Amino acid sequence: MKHNLLTLALATTIISAGALTANITLAQEENTPELPKIEHKIDRAEMHKKMAEKIAKDLNLSEEQQQKAKEIRENGKKEIEPLMKEMKDVREKMDAKRRTNMQEFENILTPEQKAKFEELKKNAPKPSDRSHFKGPHHGMHGPHGPKMMREGRDFVMPQPKIPEVIEAPETIAE
Repeated sequence: MKHNLLTLALATTIISAGALTANITLAQEENTPELPKIEHKIDRAEMHKKMAEKIAKDLNLSEEQQQKAKEIRENGKKEIEPLMKEMKDVREKMDAKRRTNMQEFENILTPEQKAKFEELKKNAPKPSDRSHFKGPHHGMHGPHGPKMMREGRDFVMPQPKIPEVIEAPETIAE
């Protein structure tokens, strides 16, 4: 009997301690601000160097070929840099135009419509939550993107299957 009471008391103590710990943890989690996301810095120059070394090794490039490949990459980079700047400028202009268009649209809404629109925006999925932004099918980086173009393949977008129309049998004249 003493053994049963001792076991019961020990079990009650353990359960109480567990519940208390869970409550303290929940209270701490509710009061803890969300931690900032850690951004990983990628040393692109180092990454490109390692890629070039791997390709040179895999293709068994001579020293002369490696030097020419390096010159090609450097010249290409010099030619691409101004285009990247141009793209950044265009992207900024597009963003500004989108903001202006959104403001103009919101200006035509009634107060009730604005409130509903704000609610819709608040509940809309973020771009990172949308399935079409995930995986290998986003934009030109999907299975039919640059790789197929580099390989010189012609890609024809598959057409949706349209069900055949089955005509109803003609009515039998009586």
